[in-house]
Amino acid sequence: MTLTQRQQTILSVVAERYIRTGAPVSSKEVARAVPVKVSSSTVRSEFAVLEELGYLTHPHTSAGRTPTETGFRDFVDQLIRKTSLREVAPAPLGLATLAAEVDEALQQTSEAMAQATNLLALVVAPRMSGARLRHVELLLLQPNLVMVVFIVSTGRVTKRVIDFPDAVDQGMVEWARTYLNETIGGSILTERSVRKVLRNPDLSGREEIFLDSLAPALEKLLDEQSEEALYVGGASGLFSEARVEDMTEFRELLRLLEERYMLLRALRSVLVGSKVVVRIGRELQNDSLNRFALVAASYGLPQRNLGTVSLIGPVRMDYEVAIATVRGSAQLLSTFLEDRYE
Repeated sequence: MTLTQRQQTILSVVAERYIRTGAPVSSKEVARAVPVKVSSSTVRSEFAVLEELGYLTHPHTSAGRTPTETGFRDFVDQLIRKTSLREVAPAPLGLATLAAEVDEALQQTSEAMAQATNLLALVVAPRMSGARLRHVELLLLQPNLVMVVFIVSTGRVTKRVIDFPDAVDQGMVEWARTYLNETIGGSILTERSVRKVLRNPDLSGREEIFLDSLAPALEKLLDEQSEEALYVGGASGLFSEARVEDMTEFRELLRLLEERYMLLRALRSVLVGSKVVVRIGRELQNDSLNRFALVAASYGLPQRNLGTVSLIGPVRMDYEVAIATVRGSAQLLSTFLEDRYE
């Protein structure tokens, strides 16, 4: 059923006040807050209709009302429609502030989003699957320590330090750097291509032994191609704000953070295109998240989404701030990656 303008206004006032205070909202409060003069008795009458339709409820014996999931859903839909034409709010961090390496920039973004909203922030990094190896760097840190650095076309950087039993010849390090960049640089890594590089019949015995020592670093890179890194910000702050009666749900959220797969699946399931998506309670289709809400958006290139930014918190969250933060952060990361992704 379509709500009347007055019912919509009353629902918005109740949602806004309940988000701000956490207390049931009385008819007197609403009567004072609505832009058009209306009596408390009229508000109570509309309360009854909205409650019958499932938009409001009244806890215990309180005369005040609180929004249901349906009420929050309608409130958020109206909020998104009102803000969709506005200029995107600035992200908590500026472009110049982000670290040069993608992984560090994603972690910075998650922490800044959490700090700006007091919610749990999740940033999903671009998958490496299908990405090309842009460059391989070998650095002799100490006589027997070599760092292998892989830079892929998503801008992500993978590092591994290899400890050799004896001192390493600098000339061998420089040869291996050149050889790896010439043979697999610019290509998509597969087990077959790595095996071909390591077992090249043209290699000398000394060269093959040295490359075998670098094999664990290449294997780690292959493993990471199928993984999605998840950067989390604000976990400690979220739990410190939890009410006693909410601790069971927050402990369940902590368990999901440890498993991560469930959260990644939830994020993948709600995102369509580049629009901000809001899922409330049971809409997340996960019993462990029934008491929470998710605000998320994709970031990436004009024709390809690379990852997601999202905020998770209680259903009674400040959706306007959350939506603005997610929008701004997604735009920031998209701009950041434009000149780093090939």
